[in-house]
Amino acid sequence: MDLLSLNDDVLLAIFGHLCGEDALSVSLTSKQLYWLAGPRIASDIACTSPEALRRLHAYLLSSSIRGTPRARFVEKFVIRIHTFHSEPDHNQYYANFSQVSLLGDILLQASNIRELYFDRLHPCLERDPRIAHAIGSLTSLEKLDLFVVADASLSIFDPPHGLDKLSYLNLCYYLADDPVKDQTKSLQPLVSILPSFRHLHTLAICYLEPTARLPRAARLSMPSLPSIRVLDLYEVSTPALDLVDLCTNLSDLTISLSSEGGERIVIEGPKWPPLRQLKVEELDEVRWFPKRLGTVDQLQICGRIRLNSDTTADGAMSPKERLLELLRDTSPVGVYMCIELSGQVEQTSGFWSDVARAAPRLRSLELQLRRPRTEDWDDYSWVSELPHALRSLQLKCLRVLVPHELRVRCFLDLKTWAEKRAPDQEEEINRVKALAALPPPVVHAFPSLRYLSVGDAAPNMDLWWGIPLDPVVSALQVDEKAVEWEWDFLRHLMVIRKQRWWRVVDGPHGRELVEITSGEGEAAQREIETVTPIEDNTH
Repeated sequence: MDLLSLNDDVLLAIFGHLCGEDALSVSLTSKQLYWLAGPRIASDIACTSPEALRRLHAYLLSSSIRGTPRARFVEKFVIRIHTFHSEPDHNQYYANFSQVSLLGDILLQASNIRELYFDRLHPCLERDPRIAHAIGSLTSLEKLDLFVVADASLSIFDPPHGLDKLSYLNLCYYLADDPVKDQTKSLQPLVSILPSFRHLHTLAICYLEPTARLPRAARLSMPSLPSIRVLDLYEVSTPALDLVDLCTNLSDLTISLSSEGGERIVIEGPKWPPLRQLKVEELDEVRWFPKRLGTVDQLQICGRIRLNSDTTADGAMSPKERLLELLRDTSPVGVYMCIELSGQVEQTSGFWSDVARAAPRLRSLELQLRRPRTEDWDDYSWVSELPHALRSLQLKCLRVLVPHELRVRCFLDLKTWAEKRAPDQEEEINRVKALAALPPPVVHAFPSLRYLSVGDAAPNMDLWWGIPLDPVVSALQVDEKAVEWEWDFLRHLMVIRKQRWWRVVDGPHGRELVEITSGEGEAAQREIETVTPIEDNTH
């Protein structure tokens, strides 16, 4: 069928999914298609250098075939930190603001932006006040990411103009080395603007470090924020946790406390609502909001837990006691945690029996295990002890992650490195073989188990760089070109080369393992972990 035989309305609906080079390719085929698809060429724009900013300014402010400035067709505009690249001898990092007026020109014309990502916001506002008016007037804006924010920056929302469609807001406040002088970051300016965003679903706050809580009278009189279901607090001081009290319909909560946010204080108050998901950066951080937590479906503890430590430095309870208390308070259905092994606590069935009693609803466990840096752990024989240690848990889903851990070795030349890496190669083969042997005993130890995942099930091929592979390694490797490298904020890993999943089924000869895709396994895990319906009371 000839594409041009379709109705223009149909073609516009099709071309609405195109942007950038794809839209350009279609536009070059005919004048009619250029008329229809041409506006999509400028729909998704990213500025990544001072030179790119000058080119975009000329292009977006010029008129299209329709006689309209191309800036009117921009729906997603990304202003990266590299837009403000400065010469190497400049005394500040990415602080070239000589072209900020060009951004102001573009934003004043780009009135149909739906997604805006703006780095170095506050220095730009100081140099071109028009930017504040332009952002506040984006009536189609749905997603907004702002970086290098100060209290004064929030004036762009005063009044909020037409930002009624905003559903996602990410505010990343300034740090000490950012090009910001004589500014503050506190709670009151933030909480005063939030009620204006009636459809805000997700609020992410980073580096907000107020030194004091909101006054009690202000906390009691502050209007609630019923539309916010997801609240992510990254590297904040403890007073910033007052934001949680305002989100009365909260479903997902992430808390990461700043190590530089001044003296931490205990945030007392009534229990927070039940949560679908709670993610904390470190186990010890929960002591700053004791007795605030209600039930949680999915509990995720990102940082390593060292259970063999008796107490913390200031005499607080031990990590084991802290973990069990957290499990009792939240009674999770699913748990992710990373444990640094010692052999004293975490591999004993007694500890896991305590976990089972503390978390009677626990049905899904994802366990990342890190071994000590000692030679007696190098053969990974301890992996085979896991089924016996964990057998008291009534699990439907178990994920075991034992990542490759590269030893830090210093060698003077490549030849020396090649000669000394044999122990590392043997250790890596031991790791992968131990994981490959794990599934059958796990199935035998857990009568209730329905899904099992094991990773990282492939060797780190960097250890065999430049040498022929033996058959054992060759059989285990994956295509390194197909491996995706991306930082995993939960697991604190850059890569998992191979994550294997199985469904446990009843076969003619007993329980059997049927391999499935990661997508199928993760969907089943989510279904198992999500049991608490949370009513939407926003209407």
